[in-house]
Amino acid sequence: MKAYIISIAVCTVICAVVNMLTPENWKKYVGVVTGLVITLSIASPIIGIFGNDFLNGFSYTAKTNGEKGEAVLYNEIKTQLEERINSDAKSRLSKDFAKDCSVRTTVNMTDNGEVSGVKSIYVYGDRIDAVIIGRLREIYGAEEVKYVGLEKTP
Repeated sequence: MKAYIISIAVCTVICAVVNMLTPENWKKYVGVVTGLVITLSIASPIIGIFGNDFLNGFSYTAKTNGEKGEAVLYNEIKTQLEERINSDAKSRLSKDFAKDCSVRTTVNMTDNGEVSGVKSIYVYGDRIDAVIIGRLREIYGAEEVKYVGLEKTP
């Protein structure tokens, strides 16, 4: 408690000296800053309470076994990317070409987990023509775009 009172007193004295030494046209601004400094020095015990290590015991590292954990992560990324492309392609086909289709894509990934492109796009549902196939190939950079049939995937 003694150190706390001394720190407030020293802070107040320093701020008062700074206020006395500042030119008249800067007094308002310096007064605001020194007031904030004094307020923060008074509030320092409260800040100290919140500054405790409340994240003690929290672990943000993934507990995986090296390459096996990376493979799981890469598969998860690949799956999510394929789902997003499926959804986007389905909405494009509906909006741009008035086709009721579902889409299944396959994404290529390197051993480092980098996406190297869309390998294939399979379209189920309404028949699509060469123009639509070319457009899908252009948009997604797919190696292969194929109309598979009427059966829709879930």
